[in-house]
Formats: sequence, C-alpha cells, structure tokens
Amino acid sequence: MAEGLAAIGLAGNIIQFISFSFVLLSKSRELHQSALGALNEHVDLTIVSQDISALSTRITSNAASPSRLCDIAERCNIIAEELLDAVSELQHKQNGTRSATATTRWQSFRKALKSVWGKAHIEELQARLELLRNQVTMHLVSDTK
Repeated sequence: MAEGLAAIGLAGNIIQFISFSFVLLSKSRELHQSALGALNEHVDLTIVSQDISALSTRITSNAASPSRLCDIAERCNIIAEELLDAVSELQHKQNGTRSATATTRWQSFRKALKSVWGKAHIEELQARLELLRNQVTMHLVSDTK
C-alpha cells in the first residue's frame, strides 16, 4: 500500500517538474525573442500600472476630490509604483559586452526563472491594485450620479 502511494507521489512530482520546466522554457524563449527584452505580460502590467498611477495622481491633485477617494487613489499610486518596481527588476537587459547568443540565452533563462519565482508577488500586487482600482471606480461612478 505504501509503495503505491509513493509511486503516485513520485508521478505527481515528475508531472510538476515537467510543467515547471515547460513554463520556464517557454518564458525563456519569449524573453530571448522579445525585441523589448520583456515578457508580454510584464509590458502590459507596466502600461496599466503607469496609467493607473497617472490617473490616481490626477485624482489626488484635484482639490474637489473627497478625502476618502484621495486616500484610495494615493494607496493605488503606491501599489502601482511597487508593481512597476517589481516588474522592472524582471526586465531583460541586453549586455553588449559579451557573446551575443550564448549570454543572451543564459540571461533570458535566468530572467525567466526570476519571473516564475516572482510570479506570486506580482500577482498579489496586481490583485491589490485591482481591488483599489475597483474602489476608485465605485467612488467616481457614485459621485457622477
């Protein structure tokens, strides 16, 4: 009985390793082929975070904005900046001083590994930002009625 459970556990670990390896290699390939040196999801997060940061700054600088809305917008700005920092750490930068193909592939692999390991942190920041953004939207919609 115990041997059967051990075999099932081993099979599960092998499947997990294969899945992790596939994700890692696909992200590494995407980074290597990217003209921007970044994953598409990170480019999108950067654009959205910058936009939310700019909009929340406009809200906080508006004297007519209610204080609760300003507090939420300020927090939104802080989380957006944290998300931008987290994503910028994962940006793939080309290094022109070394051999182009081998170093770039190795750098892509390392950045993909960091991206996979840091995914939970980025998703947590993204969820917090979305919650705050929804709250700002609710305030703005209720103020227009």
